Amino acid sequence: MKRDTFKHIFPFFLLLADVIVVFSSFFLAYWFRFYSPLVKIIPVTKGVPPLSFYLFGSIFVVVVWVAVFNAYGLYKSSRPRMAFDEFYLLAKSATLGFLLVLAFTFFYRSTSYSRATLAVSWILGIILLFFERRVMIRIERHFAKHGLGLKKAIIVGTGELGLSLFERWKKNPQLGFSLVGLVEGGEKPEKDTEISNIPVLGMLDDLLQIIKSEGVELVVLALPLSYHQKMMEIILSCEDLGVEFQIVPDMFEIMATRAKVISLDGIPLISLGRTPLEGWNRILKRGMDITISFVGSVILSPLFVILAILIKLDSKGAVFFRQERLGRDGRKFVQYKFRSMVENAEEKTGPVFAVEEDSRRTKMGAFLRKNNLDELPQLFNVLKGEMSLVGPRPERQFFVDKFKEGIPRYFLRHKVKSGITGWAQVNGLRGDTSIEERTKYDLFYMENWSLSFDIKIILLTLKDWLSPKNAY
Repeated sequence: MKRDTFKHIFPFFLLLADVIVVFSSFFLAYWFRFYSPLVKIIPVTKGVPPLSFYLFGSIFVVVVWVAVFNAYGLYKSSRPRMAFDEFYLLAKSATLGFLLVLAFTFFYRSTSYSRATLAVSWILGIILLFFERRVMIRIERHFAKHGLGLKKAIIVGTGELGLSLFERWKKNPQLGFSLVGLVEGGEKPEKDTEISNIPVLGMLDDLLQIIKSEGVELVVLALPLSYHQKMMEIILSCEDLGVEFQIVPDMFEIMATRAKVISLDGIPLISLGRTPLEGWNRILKRGMDITISFVGSVILSPLFVILAILIKLDSKGAVFFRQERLGRDGRKFVQYKFRSMVENAEEKTGPVFAVEEDSRRTKMGAFLRKNNLDELPQLFNVLKGEMSLVGPRPERQFFVDKFKEGIPRYFLRHKVKSGITGWAQVNGLRGDTSIEERTKYDLFYMENWSLSFDIKIILLTLKDWLSPKNAY
């Protein structure tokens, strides 16, 4: 089967599966409302409508829902595949479809539909669609592993960005790429670059010939921003070959500030340095912080007492470890943790990061750190407004001074409140990991903040608690 054929057939089967699931959820909702044990709790007062009545009504529901799904891009190859992202988009689309159908029932007066049935079909639809989509993704991955539906691609650039893309995309064929190899862009290689196991097809000057000989359909440009003029020359010289070009920005260079076009007296200006976490968004985030941290503190209070007793019995010293950190706008605050090391742990070493098998840890401390329990008292920092549930991790003045000298834009992390967890942490960048990489993820979070993004990070953090990495 050709790639173009699969590209069109699979979305059709995806749509067909959605239609079946939406129909099924509507019929299950009909049974649930009129024939299930629920009837004893909420009795049917106006008689049981005939199934045929809801059969015709379900056709309209399916059409509306599928139309909304299509508008949200749920049948495109670029649709989300991570479980949380897909569930969020499905829930969002299904809710809009439900509201549109509900609005129609208010204007359609010739017959009356049960609002409870519609509500149940909405909830069932979201749940069933999510599981159906997970099955379809597994099927798509199976075909991708056998080369079906993949687009032949090459990556131009053998720097850190190009190598990272190649390694990640090669491991995930379900993304839709069959990677042929890399093309040397002429950029200065990173000191840690290792390309011995990755095919390098040639130099940038050979790109036209490589595209023709390898039958390339997609060229991914992963070059530094300093190559922007060269990139345009490449695209113009290759436009007659019928290949698609994608440019991967050097995120560390352009992610520093959000650019926004504004107009003053008819003159367009580009505004830099603003983040989404301003105005009402900041109030919304603070409201979520207060709610979750308060409820979490109440629920976890018995665990706090148990851990405090165990820490006290395990070693000499205070239960809580207090340390000055830098938060938003560089303001200092005292961060709380459960003590996991011996008293005066840095008396001889000075300020250093914890490392694996750190000799300064207590027995109880090793358990706390391994299971991320030492961070729980920071819920009190959140309640006090010094921290947020989600944000860049706070550091000490000593390390901030050190990092901001060697890492460009590092201090921009302090434009928002520090967090108990963050986008860098749920991507495995904890403990003794690259500060440069952490900074990239922190800046990405700041530039792309949304309430749903925070919820996603919190859920991924809870998931990571079951299998902690780099926690020591």
